[in-house]
Amino acid sequence: MAKALALLLFLLPALAQGALSPLKDHPLARQAQALLQAAAKALEAQASPLALNVQGNYARLGYECTPPSLCQSLPATGGSLTLALVLTPFPFGDVQDSLERARIAYRRAELGYRKVLTALQTQAVAAYGRYQLALLGEKVAQKGVELAQAALEAARKRQANPKELREAELALKEAENRLLEAQRNVELARKGAEGLVDLTKPLPEIPPPQGTTPLSLEEARLSLEEARIAHMSALRTLFPEVKASYLHYPSGNDTLALSLSSRTLQPTLAYTRQDPAQRPTSLPGGGSYRTLEEMRLSFSLTLSPGLFAALEAAEAQVRGAEEALKAAERQARLQEETLNNSLKTLRTSLELARLRLEAQERTLAETKKRLELGLESPLALLQAELSLAQAELALAQAESDLRTKWMELYQFYGELLPEVTP
Repeated sequence: MAKALALLLFLLPALAQGALSPLKDHPLARQAQALLQAAAKALEAQASPLALNVQGNYARLGYECTPPSLCQSLPATGGSLTLALVLTPFPFGDVQDSLERARIAYRRAELGYRKVLTALQTQAVAAYGRYQLALLGEKVAQKGVELAQAALEAARKRQANPKELREAELALKEAENRLLEAQRNVELARKGAEGLVDLTKPLPEIPPPQGTTPLSLEEARLSLEEARIAHMSALRTLFPEVKASYLHYPSGNDTLALSLSSRTLQPTLAYTRQDPAQRPTSLPGGGSYRTLEEMRLSFSLTLSPGLFAALEAAEAQVRGAEEALKAAERQARLQEETLNNSLKTLRTSLELARLRLEAQERTLAETKKRLELGLESPLALLQAELSLAQAELALAQAESDLRTKWMELYQFYGELLPEVTP
């Protein structure tokens, strides 16, 4: 069951060939997938309803006989073979503890899987935004070079003084340096996005997260469950263990056994074949008898200061896990409020950036009309185009900041984007 659940819900799918498709081949994603599969296999092993056990032994025998000739009639070797079938009709006691620990390990692997993928998708979205900003930064720098060149040509045409010419030449040189730096930033952003996002594809739409339980809370709850299991296991060691068994001897060579322990309530069926056969017991005065069946009942209780100390340690771990859960709840509430407040601020900044862009678009249109009427110079038009490019860059920066904050909220909840969800 765990195997099917892992394969259906949590294996990385063949993602649609979108911008986030490289995530399926990322080494960290593959590592998290392998750990999840390993945890699923471990859970499947613990949940097995039966187990087969085989035991065998061999012995060489030596005797001291009176008279010595009697030793020749005794067997020189002995051996036995036991086949045992251990059934688990339902988990109980130590078996239940092992199963619950395996389930917790599986849940931890699942949380680790989600944590890795949310971190990767956050990095991918951020890398995509950095690349787009670098492209716009290059565009702004190119507009700056064009403006500086036009300003230098205008200064030469109007025969400006040497100081103004030097300042114009220096401004052009600075603009060219900014353009080179912007081009290097584009290349760095492209390299930073390798293995995370396909820059040739559009980024998928990022809807608001559903707002499920934060990952930190889920981890704290698992720690509390694990501490409680350890406490129950330590408490169980203080109770006596009762074992009951029934043995049937069809012959001197064969033994059938059925046993049950109060610690696990796992019925065990066993068959033993031994050689040489068990001989009948001789009675004084003649006659013999052989046991056909046997019923055994045993009682075991161990008490020591160490067991009580272990119980106290387990109780302390439970109290510590409970306090850690409370602290995680407070921290999660604070972090959630902080992220939501940041989102409100970024939404406001985004609206302002859109208004500035609209204003710059109107300014550019007005400058073009004034240029046609001879009321503005070509230099003013280049300045308006540069201001528009800067407004576009500011808008892209605001959009990128908002996406990044959305992805931080996704990471906080451990939620995956629809394109990344298995």
